[in-house]
Amino acid sequence: MKSNQPKNDSDFEVVFLRKVLIFFLAIVSIICICFSILYTLYHIDSLKSLMYIYAGMHIIWLIVFYTDDDMPTDPLIKMYLSYILLALYPMACIFWNSGDPVVFFWFPLVIIGAIVFRLRNIELWIFLTLFVVISIFFFSPMFPQENLTPLLIERVNILTVISTLTLAGFFAIVYVRKIHIDELLHDETLRTATENAENLERDKALYNAIITYLDENKPFKDPNFNAQELAKALHTNVNYISKAISTSNIGNFNILLNNFRIEYAKSMLNDGALKKYTIDFIYAEAGYKHRSTFNTAFKSITGMTPSDYVSQQNTKDNSSL
Repeated sequence: MKSNQPKNDSDFEVVFLRKVLIFFLAIVSIICICFSILYTLYHIDSLKSLMYIYAGMHIIWLIVFYTDDDMPTDPLIKMYLSYILLALYPMACIFWNSGDPVVFFWFPLVIIGAIVFRLRNIELWIFLTLFVVISIFFFSPMFPQENLTPLLIERVNILTVISTLTLAGFFAIVYVRKIHIDELLHDETLRTATENAENLERDKALYNAIITYLDENKPFKDPNFNAQELAKALHTNVNYISKAISTSNIGNFNILLNNFRIEYAKSMLNDGALKKYTIDFIYAEAGYKHRSTFNTAFKSITGMTPSDYVSQQNTKDNSSL
């Protein structure tokens, strides 16, 4: 069996459920073998054959489920409970023909199993179980009469009571354990949610600090300014810087830096900087080394080239006169 470690809450529950099913199949396999031996000693061929078949099927399921980590648990549980209802039917009919009702002790375990494993539509499993039990009273005469001696019935009843109580106790332990696990997972979920909220507030605060620093100090005017220098200035690290920026709608550090640079260039253009300076001076002053890079960033952010932007601004100025 592959030793896959649970990665999240859902995986943890699946791993726990797999362990429970493996242990359960092992217990039932042993119980079936015990009944097989008992019926063999008393030469009850029909019951002996059934129990050997049941024991073999449980062992096969146990091996397959133990070796295959990808085996889905929920469909297997539904299939198994359906199989148990069918498997118990001939046994119950044979013993009911002999006037022994103890075999009916097995049927409540089907409902208990459905509850413990939290299957949907529990009412359906209750209905199916009751339907099977009630039908036994009508159809049991169709099954063969076996020579079940009082001593055999007594020993079968003892083994049945021991087995059903063992499985009931097992289900009780699993149920309590599942409640405990649910509480732990709930606490972990609350803790994670609290941590996420705290981290989000921390990221928002850092993002506001980044915006304030860039706006007031304008370090983006240096073409070599990078995230490492920003992190050093704010006494943090690059990972926190990146995470804080990602919480906004900006995207990443480079996009944020381009936004500030282009806004700075636009403010210069709006103030008539082209009357005093060349466009080369303006893009260099905004922090760009190359005009092509400036043009690409400007059009990406504003939707127009710098020359088109200047023409638009001149048109607005002339229309306002």
